[in-house]
Amino acid sequence: MQVKNPPKTTVRDFRSHLRALEREVTTQLEGETSCCGVTLAQCHSLLELARRQYSLTGLADALDLDKSTLSRTVESMVKSGLCERTTVAGDRRSVRLALSPLGRSKVDSINRMCDEYYGEVLGQLSDSVQRQVIRSVGILAESMKRLRTSNKAQPCRTGKAAIAGTPECCTGQSTKSKKCPSKKGSTA
Repeated sequence: MQVKNPPKTTVRDFRSHLRALEREVTTQLEGETSCCGVTLAQCHSLLELARRQYSLTGLADALDLDKSTLSRTVESMVKSGLCERTTVAGDRRSVRLALSPLGRSKVDSINRMCDEYYGEVLGQLSDSVQRQVIRSVGILAESMKRLRTSNKAQPCRTGKAAIAGTPECCTGQSTKSKKCPSKKGSTA
């Protein structure tokens, strides 16, 4: 099914609403994580580890983060007693990450606080609008992820290249066969 792109005014309105939502969510997340004494990366890692145990690579994949970046986050969580590393029986090189009792308590606090806040947010909406918003946010997140992972997205729209300078893909010039500086090996 071929879907046509919406008019520019619709896209601009959408982006404006998305920025407003991003500011609200960012403010809320910063408050939640600082109140609970963890960083945002630790918060996301803890919530994912509450679902199941992971290897470092598996957790990095689940969070869509670079393994080396996540390794520092996990190390700080182990040192602070929020999670534990255990070796897998029969494979001493394989390590599993799991929440510690302190980590489980921290997750419970985060969930309690977030459930209360987002419950109040959704409580301002009718039941049908709540279902619509929840469904729409899920569809939007999946659509954004699908575009990002399909290599169809222009990688210079975000990230270091957009900030560091004005590569061709960020100036509106044609880049059909040019390498994009923001992603190693990708074409813009």
